[in-house]
Amino acid sequence: MTNRNGRDDTIDRLSFLLEAEYGLHLEKLTVLKPRVWLVHTDEGKWILKGYQTFSEAARQLLFLHSLNQAGFSNAPSIRTTTFQNGIFTFQQAYWILQTYIPHVKRLSFTYESDIRDGLTLLMKYHTFTEQLVNIPFFRATLPHYHLYEKWWQRYHYFYSHLPFIERVMDKEELAFILECAQYFLHSFSRFAPSLAEEAVTIIHGDVASHNFLRTEEGTVYLIDYDLIVIAPSSIDYLQYASRILPHLQWSMDRLQEFPPFSLWLTKPWFLHALLFPADIMREWRIILQNNRLWTIPYFHERKQFVQKIVHMIR
Repeated sequence: MTNRNGRDDTIDRLSFLLEAEYGLHLEKLTVLKPRVWLVHTDEGKWILKGYQTFSEAARQLLFLHSLNQAGFSNAPSIRTTTFQNGIFTFQQAYWILQTYIPHVKRLSFTYESDIRDGLTLLMKYHTFTEQLVNIPFFRATLPHYHLYEKWWQRYHYFYSHLPFIERVMDKEELAFILECAQYFLHSFSRFAPSLAEEAVTIIHGDVASHNFLRTEEGTVYLIDYDLIVIAPSSIDYLQYASRILPHLQWSMDRLQEFPPFSLWLTKPWFLHALLFPADIMREWRIILQNNRLWTIPYFHERKQFVQKIVHMIR
């Protein structure tokens, strides 16, 4: 917003708050995405993130602070304010200031070395959150993840848009995706008890390749903890598998080469969960917006992968 004198009131207000709360002088502001800003200050660059509610901001602040305090150095750290609470209000949101990680490159699941490095860091992350999950604050404030309910909602939303999806998706491929989703949902009760026996931790919830950053020195960082929930660590690995399998041409043998999948793939409930087309349910809206024919990569290999799992869990 700009006033008659051409001065940006947003910048002026933010500059005042950063000076008052953190003792930082704002030099430049770059909007990365809604409520995620890169601020250039006299003490370097910082990431400023805004949340809709105070509880969301407080949860993020305390979680990242607890991670850092526990010794997990592969996540952004928090800068507290002069009042030591780390949160300030601005533009009807609640903001926290995180360290900016310079000179980074996102991991790419096209490369097996990046897949391995991402998994190594994810396993390290879980060793720390296994401790944090027992902190009363996180037990009381973090939501619990329910796999069936989450994926039923995604399937229902997908199915409700079938008239539009049918315009861009091959009929055979669409029928196969629906069959996989329905098979998982209809047979979930058979595998639910064994999933419920798994120990819980605080999972990341969004293990996409763009949330793993490698610095020039080779250190890998895990960022963006907005979707943390209490759940078995396997939920993170299910999502990770969903994201890397297309790059592995849906090969069970290649997936087994990566720890910890050599362990998870011995569990029938994990194999059963791999049947759900989580990648399609996640990405179809983007494809629909592009309004072009959608062909599933490695469709024949994917069908063989599914058939192998169905045979294994019978």
